[in-house]
Amino acid sequence: MNKISRRNFLSTAALAAPVVTAGCCSAKAGAGAGTKPLKFCMFADIHYVPGAFTNTEDMSFLEKIQERAVRENCDMMIHLGDFVHGVRTKKEQEYIKLYNEFKIPSYHCLGNHDQDRNPYEETCEAYRIPKEGYYSFDKGGFRFVVTDPNYICNRPGEFIHHSSGNYFKREKGSTINWIPPAQLEWMRSVIVGSPYPCIVVSHQSYERGPTGEMVKNKDEVQAIFREANEKKPGTVRLVANGHMHMDYLRIKDNILYWDVNSANYQYYPRKHSKYPAEYVKTHRAALNNIGYKEPLSGIVSMWPDGRIKIEGSKADWLFGVSPKDAGYPEYHDGRRCHAVIQSADITFNYS
Repeated sequence: MNKISRRNFLSTAALAAPVVTAGCCSAKAGAGAGTKPLKFCMFADIHYVPGAFTNTEDMSFLEKIQERAVRENCDMMIHLGDFVHGVRTKKEQEYIKLYNEFKIPSYHCLGNHDQDRNPYEETCEAYRIPKEGYYSFDKGGFRFVVTDPNYICNRPGEFIHHSSGNYFKREKGSTINWIPPAQLEWMRSVIVGSPYPCIVVSHQSYERGPTGEMVKNKDEVQAIFREANEKKPGTVRLVANGHMHMDYLRIKDNILYWDVNSANYQYYPRKHSKYPAEYVKTHRAALNNIGYKEPLSGIVSMWPDGRIKIEGSKADWLFGVSPKDAGYPEYHDGRRCHAVIQSADITFNYS
């Protein structure tokens, strides 16, 4: 991936000078015929930490996602955060290089864990993104707005970015997952003023309800989306996030919100005892994981006329152990815990 040019994003400094809505869409399979879609591969939460999580003993999960993107003739790739947990070790640097220098342009979005073991500015440099952590770029007649809710709020008006593990040592009573005012202003500028339809991505959700780990000021963000779509219908079309390792689609305000499943595993705070002892010895966090045998990713095609097609994927459970086998509930926050990214084919009517 080429480093993002400063003319392709607005920096903070520059700014200083559940229920599908009825009747909003249809599933016409022929929509978009005769026009070329933008096609991209999207994945989330691969969590490459060798010696910790499932499927991180080598680079094969990332390589398989990349191979799928090539087979599908994707124009680009983008991950939705928690790619690595640090950028200083040789293995981490090789992993990032494999992604950065891939034959298909590949973009990063910061997750809450991408800077666990180093300052977040180092992660931004390794990921070749602006030091602000958020940016936008235009591709194939669409604008990608890559946002960064990885902020801790210790007290009103005080926002501190996740950095060097401070996420784990934050003050008692603090809250997480915020978009600070300067970034909100930037988002409004690049979205409301966009000449192209927008795809907004983040690690945490702008859609989830109060029981999930949503962005705390998501209502302010959704207000920007509504403002843009009232000014020009179809400006904001797809809003995608990772973080919760869930698979869920929802249409709200004529926007498709997509909770993208982890590429790698389901996470549970309570340990299980179902994996082989030899495997657990080399994967210290494995007993908090219900892993997948193959990586999950989604191939997205978007047409100018409003059609969005998602080609999902499905995997078997690692060692044949499902969440139910390990004594975990099948649903969390009303969303099913399964090794699936669902497929969908939706056409929005913006007239």
